[in-house]
Amino acid sequence: MSFPGKHILQRRKHQLFLAYKPYRFRVAGLTEPLVRASHKLLPPRFDPEDWAGSHVLHDEAVPTLPTSPIPRKLYLFWTGGNPLTPNRQRALDSIRRHNPTIDVTFVTADTLDDFLIPGVPLHPAYESLSFIHRADYLTAYAMHFHGGGTADLKPATSSWAPVFERMDASTDAWLAGYRVPVRLMTPNMPDPRQEKVMRRFSEQRLGQTAYIARPGTPLTAEWWRALNVHLDRRHDELLANPGNERGDSSAYPLHLNEILAQIIDPLEIKHRPHLLYDERLMMNHDDYI
Repeated sequence: MSFPGKHILQRRKHQLFLAYKPYRFRVAGLTEPLVRASHKLLPPRFDPEDWAGSHVLHDEAVPTLPTSPIPRKLYLFWTGGNPLTPNRQRALDSIRRHNPTIDVTFVTADTLDDFLIPGVPLHPAYESLSFIHRADYLTAYAMHFHGGGTADLKPATSSWAPVFERMDASTDAWLAGYRVPVRLMTPNMPDPRQEKVMRRFSEQRLGQTAYIARPGTPLTAEWWRALNVHLDRRHDELLANPGNERGDSSAYPLHLNEILAQIIDPLEIKHRPHLLYDERLMMNHDDYI
C-alpha cells in the first residue's frame, strides 16, 4: 500500500544518497579511530564456518617457498586498445620518477605476450573481461608467477625501494600493502555475514591498488586457483556478455570487486600473519582518470 508523496520521498532519498556518496569515506574516517579501538577491546574473530563452501577453506599444495630476493620489478597494466589519458600518463611518469632503481614494466595489450610465462596461458574468458577486470586478473598472475610489485595506474606517493628491502629482510612476509583506511572500503561480498567480517577486519586488510608479493606462496597459490575456478563458472556468461572498458555495460555479469577484492581480501585475513603493512605503497586516488 502506497501513500501520497511516497515516490517523491524515495526520489529525495536517492538524491541525498548521491550527494553524500562522494564524502562517505571521509565521514566514516572521522569515526574510524574509535571503531578500531573497539576492535582492540573486542578483537574480531575469523570463523572458518562462515566460509563453508568458499575458496577460503581450500589449502593449495605449494612447493618450498623461494628465499631469493623478490624481483625488483613493478608491473603496471593497460589492457585495452584505448590510449592513455593525460592523467594516466602523469601517473605512469610519477611511478617511474619515484622508483628509479626499480624496473617499472608497463604491460599493454601489445606487450602482453612478453609478460606471460610459457605454459601458463591466460584463462579462456580473459578477452571477455572488462579492461579493469583484465588488470585484476593480470595482477594475480604477476603476484603468483613473477613476484615483485603491481599497482594501479595512479600517482605514486613514495619510493617503493624501502618496502622491497623490508620484504627481503622478513622471514615470514608473503604480501605487502597499505592498510585499508576506512571500513567502508570493503569487497562487497555477496554474503552479508562475510561482508560484516570484512568490515570488522578492515584495519588488517590491504588496499587493492598496490601490492608487493613473494611469488609462489600459499596465499598467491590460493588466490590464483580461486580466480580461475571463478572464471570457469562465469565463462559462458562472459562470452555472451563481454565487458567494455570499465565493465559498466548493463549486461556485463561481473561485479566491480568480484575477481579481485572478493577473492584476495578473505585470503588476507586467513593468512594475516604473513602480511606486511607499509603506507608507502598507498597511491594517490585524486583525479587520476
